[in-house]
Amino acid sequence: MSIRRRLMTRFVGMLAGIVVLIILLGSAATYWVIQRVNEVMLVDDFATSGLEQLINTAEMLPDGTVRYDPKLLEQVKHNQGWLQVLDKKGYVIDDFNTPPDVPKQYKPGELIAYWDATEPFPYQIIIQIREKEGQNFTLLYGERNQAESLLNQVRQNSYYTNGELVLQPQQQDAIRSKGAYLQVLDAYGQELASFNKPAIGVSSSYDIQELVLRIRYPNRYGISSATFYDEQNGTTWMISIPVDPSASGNENPYKFILAPALLVLLLSVVILISLLAFWYANRFGSPMLHMLQWLQRLERGHYEEPTGAFGVPRSQRRNGKWKRKYNVYAEVLRSMQALSHTLKQDEELRKQTESLREEWIAGITHDLKTPLSSIQGYAHMLEADKYSWTTEEVREFAGIMLDKSMYMDRLVNDLAMTYRLRSGGYQPAVEETDVNTLLHDLIQRAERNPAYGEGRIVFQPSEVPVYGLVHIPSFERIVDNLTANALLHNPPESILVVSVHSGEHADAFSIQFADNGRGMDPETVWKLFERYYRGTDTGTSDVGSGLGMAVTKGLIEAMNGRIEVQSTPGEGTIIRLIWDGPSETN
Repeated sequence: MSIRRRLMTRFVGMLAGIVVLIILLGSAATYWVIQRVNEVMLVDDFATSGLEQLINTAEMLPDGTVRYDPKLLEQVKHNQGWLQVLDKKGYVIDDFNTPPDVPKQYKPGELIAYWDATEPFPYQIIIQIREKEGQNFTLLYGERNQAESLLNQVRQNSYYTNGELVLQPQQQDAIRSKGAYLQVLDAYGQELASFNKPAIGVSSSYDIQELVLRIRYPNRYGISSATFYDEQNGTTWMISIPVDPSASGNENPYKFILAPALLVLLLSVVILISLLAFWYANRFGSPMLHMLQWLQRLERGHYEEPTGAFGVPRSQRRNGKWKRKYNVYAEVLRSMQALSHTLKQDEELRKQTESLREEWIAGITHDLKTPLSSIQGYAHMLEADKYSWTTEEVREFAGIMLDKSMYMDRLVNDLAMTYRLRSGGYQPAVEETDVNTLLHDLIQRAERNPAYGEGRIVFQPSEVPVYGLVHIPSFERIVDNLTANALLHNPPESILVVSVHSGEHADAFSIQFADNGRGMDPETVWKLFERYYRGTDTGTSDVGSGLGMAVTKGLIEAMNGRIEVQSTPGEGTIIRLIWDGPSETN
């Protein structure tokens, strides 16, 4: 998977995770709000919401009784309510907190009369009929409305006329005993008269909405209220009995649920986004900062990856594997490792090359000075008047001077050739040539060189004719260089085997130079084609300039070939010249 796809996957996954977490937080907040609303509704209107929950959570037992949620039963008791379960004939089969003045059996018409208030009954009742576990049962819930009962009692033989409220003594005593108060309101909700009304904390004016809320939600106001409308004079009688002095009725309880829920949800989302931002910065920003520091170190010439406290690269564990947050940048980190390795190798190679160049310059200077000193010495000897040289001596001196000058010329030409090959300025014209015949002739010429010794070269031609595109002068120089390198730098008893091998394509072939001499170590093999590397002592100037192998490699590549070296110390060296043919070369 590419780094682009990995990053997209991580980013999409992170965003999806944020969405899921926000949904979970919203769901949790919604669940909490619903639970709190249910609790408020149980207090505000148990007859509507509480009975529904009571039925849904009820369990029918084998003996016909019903098991309820204990918390809901506590609320029934707190509301001074009671429960009865009736069978089909109206008999009570189970009850809870039922007062003694509640019947144990109801006739069908009687229960309906109590329910729709056509017959007097000391309680307000709610009837719920449900099917539970395959059985139909009737749940009867009742609450005593003290204010309603008191109002019915006060209305008897009481009246309001000519701005005066008339109450009987026993009715006044009933109001005082309950701690209640009576108000008579006009058609606009303004108080006309009152009895036992507290001096402070009770309003003298009501609108329709407030009256409805006081009657509908007595627990909010801590007052149980009941009203009676007198059609004769258009007045409204209202009895109020305090039941919870701490209730004010000024605040909607649902506000205390929604506000904290929204605040907690908002803070949770902010904290979540902050944590995710910190996680994102650590997850994706930290590796980027690490790579930036690495690049800055590379710029300053420090090629090692920045390490942690224990000397381990920050992107890796101790076992060498990528850390999880760095794994997404694995391709970039591998590229940077390769870059660091390459730069480090290049720096080491540059230092080695500088050292080799200085050594080579020193060697070349020595090699040039040695024959030049000989030429100068013989020239001074020939010029001096105090010496009389014979013709044979002069001819000998001239031969030595010519040999030294030819060596210097060959040294300078090799140096010039390496620069031409390196810059691509040398492009020899190749022609199709019989490689077996050409190489056989060159080997025969080399065998006649007395410096090599007799019988040290074995030529093995290809069994089939081999034709290749070569530049004959360059090819001759290559063979001369490789032959000299194999025979002059190895013991006198070593043998060089030169063989020709045909290739798979037209004009494809290879030539192998294999000797059983000293061999070379890996470092020497690696530096073999360096322009400034010379494996021999610079004092032995006649054996070469140190540029022969560099020239050889350049000439082969100029003819679209390549060279390979395989060597083992103490066993010998194999050098292969390979031409892959036009089909393999661009």
